Amino acid sequence: MFKGRTYSKLAGRESVFFNLALEDKDEWKYGIFQNAHFAQFVYRPEDGKLELIAKHYEMPKFRKCNVKSEDDCTSKLEEYIRKALLSVMCATA
Repeated sequence: MFKGRTYSKLAGRESVFFNLALEDKDEWKYGIFQNAHFAQFVYRPEDGKLELIAKHYEMPKFRKCNVKSEDDCTSKLEEYIRKALLSVMCATA
């Protein structure tokens, strides 16, 4: 499993991006992140929004939600990972 976090501050607006992949980096076809079972999220601390901005077609949906802190954000992402593991296992079985 791969997890990544990056920060961005454009036009005075801070954003935190989370990249998640169910496979390890060495298992990605041609070493490309988007070839894995992946999901990309953005968290905006100023308005408390967490949303899914890109995903592999076999990954489950995620509704945009409000979170109070980055810790809440992390718990939501862990819950999503559990759902994703179950759905992808069922889809490939």
